[in-house]
Amino acid sequence: MTTTGLSVRPQERPHHLLSTGAAMNDVGGCSPVTLGRMPRRKPIDEQALADVLRPGASVATHSELKEIGVPSSTITLRIRDGGPWQRVLPGVVAGHKGVLTRFEKRMGALEYAGPDSALTGLDALDLHGLRTRGLRRSDRVHVLIPHSSQKSSHGFALLTRSRRAIASSVRGGLRVVPVARALVDACRREGALDDVRELVAAAVQQRLCTVAEVAVEVALAQRQRTALPRSVLAEVAAGIRSVAEAKLRAGFDRYGVPQPRWNVEIRNDAGELVVTLDAYWEDLEAELEINSVEWHLAPRAFRKTTRRQRVVVLSGRSTISVLPSEIDDDVEGICREVLQFLRVCAAERQQRGAS
Repeated sequence: MTTTGLSVRPQERPHHLLSTGAAMNDVGGCSPVTLGRMPRRKPIDEQALADVLRPGASVATHSELKEIGVPSSTITLRIRDGGPWQRVLPGVVAGHKGVLTRFEKRMGALEYAGPDSALTGLDALDLHGLRTRGLRRSDRVHVLIPHSSQKSSHGFALLTRSRRAIASSVRGGLRVVPVARALVDACRREGALDDVRELVAAAVQQRLCTVAEVAVEVALAQRQRTALPRSVLAEVAAGIRSVAEAKLRAGFDRYGVPQPRWNVEIRNDAGELVVTLDAYWEDLEAELEINSVEWHLAPRAFRKTTRRQRVVVLSGRSTISVLPSEIDDDVEGICREVLQFLRVCAAERQQRGAS
Protein backbone atom coordinates (compact mmCIF):
# COMPACT_ATOMS: atom_id res chain seq x y z
CA MET A 1 0.00 0.00 0.00
CA THR A 2 1.29 3.47 -0.90
CA THR A 3 0.32 6.76 0.73
CA THR A 4 1.52 10.13 -0.60
CA GLY A 5 4.24 8.35 -2.41
CA LEU A 6 5.65 6.66 0.74
CA SER A 7 6.04 2.93 1.13
CA VAL A 8 4.76 1.49 4.41
CA ARG A 9 5.86 -1.93 5.71
CA PRO A 10 3.45 -4.18 7.54
CA GLN A 11 3.97 -3.98 11.33
CA GLU A 12 6.62 -6.44 12.40
CA ARG A 13 5.74 -9.02 15.07
CA PRO A 14 8.08 -10.04 17.81
CA HIS A 15 9.97 -13.19 16.95
CA HIS A 16 8.49 -15.21 19.79
CA LEU A 17 4.97 -14.49 18.48
CA LEU A 18 5.59 -15.86 14.97
CA SER A 19 3.71 -18.97 14.04
CA THR A 20 5.61 -22.22 13.87
CA GLY A 21 4.75 -22.57 10.19
CA ALA A 22 5.84 -19.19 8.81
CA ALA A 23 7.93 -16.12 9.58
CA MET A 24 7.77 -12.64 8.13
CA ASN A 25 10.53 -11.81 5.70
CA ASP A 26 12.20 -8.43 5.61
CA VAL A 27 9.93 -7.10 2.89
CA GLY A 28 6.61 -8.04 4.43
CA GLY A 29 6.14 -11.43 2.80
CA CYS A 30 5.89 -14.77 4.54
CA SER A 31 8.25 -17.63 3.94
CA PRO A 32 7.90 -21.03 5.55
CA VAL A 33 10.53 -21.90 8.18
CA THR A 34 10.96 -24.81 10.55
CA LEU A 35 11.77 -23.98 14.15
CA GLY A 36 14.11 -26.26 16.10
CA ARG A 37 12.63 -28.70 18.63
CA MET A 38 13.09 -28.20 22.36
CA PRO A 39 16.14 -30.16 23.59
CA ARG A 40 15.21 -33.47 25.14
CA ARG A 41 15.90 -33.88 28.85
CA LYS A 42 18.72 -36.26 29.75
CA PRO A 43 17.13 -39.45 31.06
CA ILE A 44 17.78 -40.40 34.68
CA ASP A 45 20.27 -43.25 35.02
CA GLU A 46 18.24 -45.34 37.43
CA GLN A 47 21.06 -47.80 38.14
CA ALA A 48 23.47 -44.98 38.91
CA LEU A 49 20.85 -43.36 41.14
CA ALA A 50 20.41 -46.60 43.04
CA ASP A 51 24.19 -46.85 43.48
CA VAL A 52 24.53 -43.26 44.70
CA LEU A 53 21.61 -43.52 47.12
CA ARG A 54 22.34 -47.04 48.31
CA PRO A 55 20.98 -48.17 51.70
CA GLY A 56 23.15 -47.09 54.62
CA ALA A 57 25.01 -44.53 52.50
CA SER A 58 22.07 -42.74 50.91
CA VAL A 59 23.64 -39.28 50.67
CA ALA A 60 24.55 -37.23 47.59
CA THR A 61 25.12 -33.67 46.47
CA HIS A 62 22.91 -31.86 43.99
CA SER A 63 25.81 -31.92 41.50
CA GLU A 64 26.18 -35.69 41.75
CA LEU A 65 22.46 -36.17 41.16
CA LYS A 66 22.43 -33.84 38.15
CA GLU A 67 25.34 -35.73 36.60
CA ILE A 68 23.22 -38.87 36.46
CA GLY A 69 20.25 -37.06 34.95
CA VAL A 70 18.22 -35.92 37.96
CA PRO A 71 17.06 -32.37 37.16
CA SER A 72 16.96 -29.61 39.76
CA SER A 73 13.15 -29.55 39.62
CA THR A 74 12.98 -33.22 40.54
CA ILE A 75 15.39 -32.75 43.45
CA THR A 76 13.26 -29.85 44.72
CA LEU A 77 10.08 -31.91 44.48
CA ARG A 78 11.57 -34.90 46.26
CA ILE A 79 13.00 -32.98 49.23
CA ARG A 80 9.89 -30.91 49.91
CA ASP A 81 7.41 -31.83 52.65
CA GLY A 82 5.83 -35.14 51.78
CA GLY A 83 8.59 -36.06 49.35
CA PRO A 84 10.70 -39.23 49.69
CA TRP A 85 14.04 -37.42 50.22
CA GLN A 86 15.31 -34.84 52.71
CA ARG A 87 17.76 -31.94 52.70
CA VAL A 88 20.47 -32.62 55.27
CA LEU A 89 22.94 -29.81 54.51
CA PRO A 90 23.10 -27.05 51.88
CA GLY A 91 23.45 -28.80 48.53
CA VAL A 92 23.32 -32.26 50.13
CA VAL A 93 20.33 -34.61 50.26
CA ALA A 94 19.54 -38.01 51.72
CA GLY A 95 17.51 -40.47 49.70
CA HIS A 96 15.17 -41.23 52.59
CA LYS A 97 13.26 -39.64 55.42
CA GLY A 98 14.11 -40.14 59.05
CA VAL A 99 17.32 -40.36 61.07
CA LEU A 100 20.67 -40.54 59.32
CA THR A 101 23.15 -43.26 60.22
CA ARG A 102 26.48 -42.14 61.65
CA PHE A 103 28.12 -43.11 58.37
CA GLU A 104 25.62 -40.98 56.43
CA LYS A 105 26.29 -38.00 58.70
CA ARG A 106 30.03 -38.34 58.17
CA MET A 107 29.57 -38.81 54.45
CA GLY A 108 27.21 -35.84 54.21
CA ALA A 109 29.59 -33.58 56.15
CA LEU A 110 32.44 -34.49 53.79
CA GLU A 111 30.26 -33.95 50.73
CA TYR A 112 29.25 -30.53 52.05
CA ALA A 113 32.82 -29.56 53.03
CA GLY A 114 34.33 -30.39 49.64
CA PRO A 115 36.89 -32.77 48.13
CA ASP A 116 39.89 -31.33 50.03
CA SER A 117 38.33 -31.91 53.45
CA ALA A 118 38.83 -34.79 55.88
CA LEU A 119 37.27 -36.06 59.09
CA THR A 120 39.11 -35.28 62.32
CA GLY A 121 38.46 -35.52 66.06
CA LEU A 122 36.47 -38.38 67.55
CA ASP A 123 34.93 -39.42 64.24
CA ALA A 124 38.36 -39.90 62.67
CA LEU A 125 39.66 -41.70 65.78
CA ASP A 126 36.68 -44.04 65.68
CA LEU A 127 37.42 -44.94 62.06
CA HIS A 128 41.09 -45.49 62.95
CA GLY A 129 39.89 -48.06 65.49
CA LEU A 130 40.41 -46.23 68.80
CA ARG A 131 38.55 -47.84 71.71
CA THR A 132 37.65 -45.68 74.71
CA ARG A 133 35.39 -46.00 77.74
CA GLY A 134 32.82 -43.47 78.84
CA LEU A 135 33.50 -40.72 76.30
CA ARG A 136 30.33 -39.17 74.92
CA ARG A 137 30.43 -38.65 71.18
CA SER A 138 29.03 -35.38 69.90
CA ASP A 139 26.11 -35.32 67.48
CA ARG A 140 28.23 -33.07 65.26
CA VAL A 141 30.78 -34.34 62.76
CA HIS A 142 34.17 -32.58 62.93
CA VAL A 143 35.74 -31.85 59.53
CA LEU A 144 38.98 -30.06 58.61
CA ILE A 145 38.82 -27.79 55.56
CA PRO A 146 41.47 -25.68 53.79
CA HIS A 147 41.79 -22.13 55.08
CA SER A 148 40.81 -20.83 51.63
CA SER A 149 37.45 -22.61 51.70
CA GLN A 150 34.35 -20.41 51.81
CA LYS A 151 32.28 -23.05 53.64
CA SER A 152 31.21 -22.60 57.25
CA SER A 153 29.74 -24.86 59.92
CA HIS A 154 26.11 -25.77 59.35
CA GLY A 155 23.80 -28.18 61.14
CA PHE A 156 25.68 -31.27 62.23
CA ALA A 157 28.76 -30.37 60.15
CA LEU A 158 31.39 -28.72 62.35
CA LEU A 159 34.05 -27.24 60.05
CA THR A 160 37.49 -26.08 61.19
CA ARG A 161 39.82 -24.21 58.86
CA SER A 162 43.47 -25.24 58.66
CA ARG A 163 46.41 -23.28 57.26
CA ARG A 164 48.39 -26.51 57.13
CA ALA A 165 48.04 -29.05 54.36
CA ILE A 166 45.37 -31.61 55.19
CA ALA A 167 46.95 -35.03 54.78
CA SER A 168 44.39 -37.80 54.69
CA SER A 169 43.85 -41.49 54.12
CA VAL A 170 40.71 -43.57 53.64
CA ARG A 171 39.25 -45.54 56.54
CA GLY A 172 35.87 -47.21 56.26
CA GLY A 173 35.33 -45.54 52.89
CA LEU A 174 35.79 -41.99 54.26
CA ARG A 175 38.68 -39.50 54.27
CA VAL A 176 40.35 -39.10 57.69
CA VAL A 177 43.39 -37.21 58.98
CA PRO A 178 46.23 -39.14 60.70
CA VAL A 179 45.66 -40.38 64.24
CA ALA A 180 47.89 -37.85 66.04
CA ARG A 181 46.24 -34.89 64.35
CA ALA A 182 42.74 -36.24 64.99
CA LEU A 183 43.72 -36.88 68.61
CA VAL A 184 44.88 -33.31 69.24
CA ASP A 185 41.78 -31.90 67.49
CA ALA A 186 39.57 -34.09 69.69
CA CYS A 187 41.41 -33.07 72.87
CA ARG A 188 41.04 -29.39 72.03
CA ARG A 189 37.26 -29.82 72.13
CA GLU A 190 37.20 -31.67 75.45
CA GLY A 191 36.73 -29.65 78.60
CA ALA A 192 37.61 -32.26 81.23
CA LEU A 193 41.20 -33.22 82.03
CA ASP A 194 40.31 -36.88 82.61
CA ASP A 195 38.65 -37.13 79.19
CA VAL A 196 41.81 -35.80 77.56
CA ARG A 197 43.88 -38.26 79.59
CA GLU A 198 41.62 -41.10 78.48
CA LEU A 199 41.99 -40.18 74.80
CA VAL A 200 45.75 -39.76 74.79
CA ALA A 201 46.43 -42.81 76.95
CA ALA A 202 44.15 -44.99 74.81
CA ALA A 203 45.75 -43.89 71.53
CA VAL A 204 49.28 -44.50 72.82
CA GLN A 205 48.46 -47.77 74.61
CA GLN A 206 46.70 -49.15 71.55
CA ARG A 207 49.75 -48.22 69.46
CA LEU A 208 47.77 -46.07 67.08
CA CYS A 209 50.34 -43.29 67.44
CA THR A 210 53.48 -42.51 69.42
CA VAL A 211 54.15 -39.92 72.11
CA ALA A 212 56.55 -38.22 69.69
CA GLU A 213 53.84 -37.91 67.02
CA VAL A 214 51.42 -36.39 69.52
CA ALA A 215 54.12 -33.95 70.66
CA VAL A 216 54.68 -32.81 67.07
CA GLU A 217 50.96 -32.21 66.55
CA VAL A 218 50.62 -30.26 69.79
CA ALA A 219 53.58 -28.10 68.78
CA LEU A 220 52.08 -27.45 65.33
CA ALA A 221 48.61 -26.71 66.63
CA GLN A 222 47.51 -23.19 67.44
CA ARG A 223 47.93 -22.56 71.17
CA GLN A 224 44.24 -21.84 71.58
CA ARG A 225 42.59 -24.62 73.63
CA THR A 226 45.78 -26.72 73.87
CA ALA A 227 46.49 -26.30 77.61
CA LEU A 228 44.95 -29.67 78.52
CA PRO A 229 46.66 -31.60 75.70
CA ARG A 230 50.00 -30.06 76.66
CA SER A 231 49.52 -31.00 80.31
CA VAL A 232 48.57 -34.57 79.45
CA LEU A 233 51.45 -34.84 77.00
CA ALA A 234 53.84 -34.09 79.88
CA GLU A 235 52.26 -36.92 81.85
CA VAL A 236 52.53 -39.33 78.94
CA ALA A 237 56.15 -38.37 78.38
CA ALA A 238 56.77 -39.34 82.02
CA GLY A 239 55.41 -42.81 81.29
CA ILE A 240 51.76 -42.38 82.29
CA ARG A 241 49.44 -44.62 80.28
CA SER A 242 46.06 -44.35 82.01
CA VAL A 243 43.77 -41.89 83.78
CA ALA A 244 44.26 -43.74 87.08
CA GLU A 245 48.04 -43.46 86.79
CA ALA A 246 47.77 -39.74 86.02
CA LYS A 247 45.61 -39.14 89.08
CA LEU A 248 47.93 -41.16 91.29
CA ARG A 249 51.00 -39.35 89.97
CA ALA A 250 49.39 -36.01 90.82
CA GLY A 251 48.47 -37.39 94.28
CA PHE A 252 52.08 -38.47 94.89
CA ASP A 253 53.23 -34.90 94.20
CA ARG A 254 50.55 -33.45 96.48
CA TYR A 255 51.09 -35.79 99.46
CA GLY A 256 54.85 -36.25 99.39
CA VAL A 257 55.21 -39.74 97.89
CA PRO A 258 58.48 -40.19 95.96
CA GLN A 259 57.74 -40.43 92.25
CA PRO A 260 58.40 -43.91 90.82
CA ARG A 261 59.25 -44.81 87.25
CA TRP A 262 56.02 -45.53 85.39
CA ASN A 263 55.32 -48.51 83.11
CA VAL A 264 58.77 -50.02 83.40
CA GLU A 265 59.45 -52.98 81.11
CA ILE A 266 61.36 -55.87 82.71
CA ARG A 267 63.12 -58.14 80.20
CA ASN A 268 65.06 -61.37 80.53
CA ASP A 269 68.61 -62.02 79.35
CA ALA A 270 67.28 -62.80 75.87
CA GLY A 271 65.61 -59.40 75.64
CA GLU A 272 62.11 -60.84 75.92
CA LEU A 273 59.49 -58.84 77.80
CA VAL A 274 58.72 -60.56 81.10
CA VAL A 275 56.46 -58.03 82.80
CA THR A 276 55.56 -54.33 82.75
CA LEU A 277 55.50 -52.71 86.17
CA ASP A 278 52.88 -49.95 86.53
CA ALA A 279 54.93 -47.96 89.07
CA TYR A 280 58.40 -49.03 90.20
CA TRP A 281 60.75 -47.74 92.91
CA GLU A 282 63.93 -49.36 91.69
CA ASP A 283 66.08 -48.52 94.74
CA LEU A 284 63.60 -50.38 96.97
CA GLU A 285 62.65 -53.07 94.45
CA ALA A 286 59.04 -52.11 95.17
CA GLU A 287 56.17 -52.06 92.69
CA LEU A 288 52.61 -50.73 92.68
CA GLU A 289 50.02 -52.32 90.43
CA ILE A 290 46.75 -50.66 89.39
CA ASN A 291 44.20 -53.42 88.91
CA SER A 292 41.27 -52.64 86.61
CA VAL A 293 38.04 -54.47 87.46
CA GLU A 294 36.91 -54.15 83.85
CA TRP A 295 40.15 -55.77 82.72
CA HIS A 296 39.59 -58.69 85.10
CA LEU A 297 36.12 -59.45 83.76
CA ALA A 298 37.73 -61.43 80.93
CA PRO A 299 38.96 -64.87 82.11
CA ARG A 300 42.04 -64.76 79.87
CA ALA A 301 42.95 -61.32 81.21
CA PHE A 302 42.45 -62.51 84.80
CA ARG A 303 44.82 -65.44 84.24
CA LYS A 304 47.36 -63.07 82.71
CA THR A 305 47.18 -60.74 85.72
CA THR A 306 47.52 -63.66 88.17
CA ARG A 307 50.57 -64.95 86.29
CA ARG A 308 52.02 -61.43 86.28
CA GLN A 309 51.69 -61.15 90.06
CA ARG A 310 53.53 -64.45 90.51
CA VAL A 311 56.37 -63.23 88.29
CA VAL A 312 56.75 -60.05 90.35
CA VAL A 313 56.73 -61.88 93.69
CA LEU A 314 59.12 -64.62 92.55
CA SER A 315 61.56 -62.00 91.28
CA GLY A 316 61.98 -60.78 94.86
CA ARG A 317 60.13 -57.50 94.39
CA SER A 318 57.58 -56.28 96.88
CA THR A 319 54.21 -55.29 95.43
CA ILE A 320 51.10 -53.42 96.48
CA SER A 321 47.87 -53.36 94.49
CA VAL A 322 45.18 -50.66 94.25
CA LEU A 323 41.99 -50.19 92.23
CA PRO A 324 41.22 -47.19 90.00
CA SER A 325 38.01 -46.64 91.98
CA GLU A 326 40.07 -46.37 95.21
CA ILE A 327 42.20 -43.67 93.61
CA ASP A 328 39.05 -41.80 92.57
CA ASP A 329 37.43 -42.08 96.00
CA ASP A 330 40.37 -41.46 98.34
CA VAL A 331 43.67 -40.64 96.67
CA GLU A 332 45.00 -39.16 99.93
CA GLY A 333 44.34 -42.43 101.79
CA ILE A 334 46.02 -44.43 99.03
CA CYS A 335 49.05 -42.16 99.20
CA ARG A 336 49.33 -42.71 102.97
CA GLU A 337 49.25 -46.49 102.41
CA VAL A 338 51.87 -46.27 99.68
CA LEU A 339 54.16 -44.23 101.97
CA GLN A 340 53.79 -46.89 104.67
CA PHE A 341 54.47 -49.61 102.07
CA LEU A 342 57.68 -47.86 100.99
CA ARG A 343 58.82 -47.50 104.62
CA VAL A 344 58.32 -51.25 105.14
CA CYS A 345 60.28 -52.00 101.96
CA ALA A 346 63.11 -49.72 103.07
CA ALA A 347 63.26 -51.39 106.50
CA GLU A 348 63.38 -54.86 104.92
CA ARG A 349 66.27 -53.83 102.70
CA GLN A 350 68.15 -52.49 105.70
CA GLN A 351 67.62 -55.76 107.57
CA ARG A 352 68.83 -57.77 104.59
CA GLY A 353 71.87 -55.55 104.30
CA ALA A 354 72.72 -55.93 107.99
CA SER A 355 72.45 -59.73 107.99
